[in-house]
Amino acid sequence: MQNFLGNPCPYCGKIFNENDDIVVCPECGTPHHRDCYKEHSACANEEKHSEKFEWKSSVFTHSLKPEPIPEEKPETVLCAHCGKENPGSAHYCLGCGAPLISKPVRDKYEVSYEEFQRERERIFTESFGSDFEGVSAKEAAIYVRSNIGYFLPRFAAFSKGAKFDTNFSAFIFSYFYLFYRKMYGLGIGVFLATLILSIPTSLLDFQLLQEQYVEMGLLSQVIWNVPHQETLAIYSIIANLLIWVIRIALMMFFNKLYYSKMIQNIKQNRPRLANKSENEISAFFKKKGGTSFVVPIIILVLSFAASFVLAGFIVSSEFFIMPDVSKFL
Repeated sequence: MQNFLGNPCPYCGKIFNENDDIVVCPECGTPHHRDCYKEHSACANEEKHSEKFEWKSSVFTHSLKPEPIPEEKPETVLCAHCGKENPGSAHYCLGCGAPLISKPVRDKYEVSYEEFQRERERIFTESFGSDFEGVSAKEAAIYVRSNIGYFLPRFAAFSKGAKFDTNFSAFIFSYFYLFYRKMYGLGIGVFLATLILSIPTSLLDFQLLQEQYVEMGLLSQVIWNVPHQETLAIYSIIANLLIWVIRIALMMFFNKLYYSKMIQNIKQNRPRLANKSENEISAFFKKKGGTSFVVPIIILVLSFAASFVLAGFIVSSEFFIMPDVSKFL
């Protein structure tokens, strides 16, 4: 806070004082009056974010008294204000101009991961101080748990009327990503739709596999001829196009659907959590929200199991020829 005093708000131009309610942009560190940030819904230096802009105080403050630099100076000194590494011989930070406390850079790694996560969550929730349709940014962060820096800005956009946003993870991983984000209902629907649409292609692949095994001498003849192969080939093309359409739809609308689910779950469970502690609320939404690796792994194992069942069907056939390996011994 002391590092902001005497600097002007980039929107209204008024100088920050000790009584001001200030929020900081998580991308570049620019301070704003909370009301100014709410009114404009964006950082004043948003256009510079692509240039890796970092806000620096334009006013020198004496909020910290510098400790005497020992005779044996460390190679680098960490600024207590902005975190910039400075040469051990420096008395003032080269980044923000604050007096340097002689403290080796290695101390910054002594902060626990939990403390880092809590501080990161605090910065983001303060930056998005306005609620999302009655759900606070803090509640949303507790529900999302991981990757809040990605989701909270998008939730803010949805609360202001945005209809869709791109999520490439949903496009690439499809129903696996839905299960990972605990969107179980939608995940099951997409999984079944993908499975059904994959049937024509799977049948054609089975026919091709049998023919290849016959050529390799592993089968004396095709076990089962897939009927209507020409028609199936047309169906396969149409079905694969529909699978791509599903993936594109997930990419465009997953974030909006996830936002709606978050709002619904938090509002529905508020009455039962009214008298609970913050830790109990956090533990409850850890089960409802967050992420899960278990279900995607189960689906992946089942997919491999299906492949082994098909292989077992071929090997157990009376037409399968066990290669004579004795001649290779």
